[in-house]
Amino acid sequence: MNFKQLEAFYWLSQIQNYRRTAERLGLTQPAVSARIQGLETDLGKTLIDRDAPEFRLTDQGVEVAEFALSFLHLREAMTARLQDKKKRRISIGVAGMATITWGPALRDRVMAEHPDILLDFYSASDLQLGKFIEAGTLDLAFTAGGERARNAHFSVIYDVGWVARPDLIEGQILPMTPETLRDLPLVLYPKSSPLFNPVAEYVDEMSTRPAPRHYGNSLTTICEMLRLGYGASALSKVALEEDLLAGRLVEIPVTRPIAPLKVTCSYVNRARRKQVGTILEIAQEVAQEWCKAHSRYSTFTHLP
Repeated sequence: MNFKQLEAFYWLSQIQNYRRTAERLGLTQPAVSARIQGLETDLGKTLIDRDAPEFRLTDQGVEVAEFALSFLHLREAMTARLQDKKKRRISIGVAGMATITWGPALRDRVMAEHPDILLDFYSASDLQLGKFIEAGTLDLAFTAGGERARNAHFSVIYDVGWVARPDLIEGQILPMTPETLRDLPLVLYPKSSPLFNPVAEYVDEMSTRPAPRHYGNSLTTICEMLRLGYGASALSKVALEEDLLAGRLVEIPVTRPIAPLKVTCSYVNRARRKQVGTILEIAQEVAQEWCKAHSRYSTFTHLP
C-alpha cells in the first residue's frame, strides 16, 4: 500500500467517476483503476461495490476513505511544518464541539494578541486526531477522550440529549424509553465519533432496525439533517441551542439520560512548550468565558 493508491482512492470516493478522477490527478483512467485494484489487493478487501447499479463504496471502502483523508491531511501538515522555518505555525487538533463553540474565540484572541503566530486548526474525530498526534503533526489537541495532558487544567462539559423536530415525535408517549426511540428514524454518527458507541448501545443497534437509519459524517451535517427532519439524534445540545430556544427543534424527554461529552486538552508538544503554553492559557480563558455565556447546555470545569 502506498500514498498514491490512497490518494487515488480518496478522490474517487469523492468524485465517484473514474474519468473525472483521472483528470483531477493528471492520470489516465487505466492508471487510476490500477491504483485502486492495487490498494484492494494490498488490503485484501473489496472497497468498491462493482455489482451496484451506481458507484458505491463497500463498508470497508467507507472506512478506508476516512483513513485516506487523514493521510492527505497528514501530508499537508508535514509539508507546512517543514516549510515553517521561523517556527511560527502552531497546529491544534480540536474535537468538533470545541471547533464550533469556543474555537472561534480562541482563533480571534490569538490573532489579536499574537499576530506572529499562525494557528492551524484540525477539526476531526478523536480517532483521526490520534493519528495526527502519532505522526507528530499536532502541537496541541483537545479531544473528547483519553488522558488529559500535563498543565491542562480545565475541561468543557457538554450536555448530551435526544433532539428532533416537533412533528417527528408528535403523538409519542413521553418520556421515551430506549425501546420507543428505536422506532423513530435516527441520525447516527460515523464509527470514528466518540458518541457512536454510547448511542448505538443506547438504542441497541445490533438488534433489528424498525425505522430508517441515516448517517452524518460531521456534527454540522447531523445538525442540518435534524433541521430537515431526517430523524432524531443524540448530540451535544449546545450545537442546536438557537433552534431549541426558538422551538424549531425540541429536546426529547427520555427515561434514561446519556452521559455528557467532556472535551479536554489531551496532548501538548513539549518540544514547543512556550508557544503551546501561550495557546493553552488563552484557550482556558476563552472556554471559560464561552461557557459562562452558554451555561444552559455547557459547563466549564477547573481541573486539579
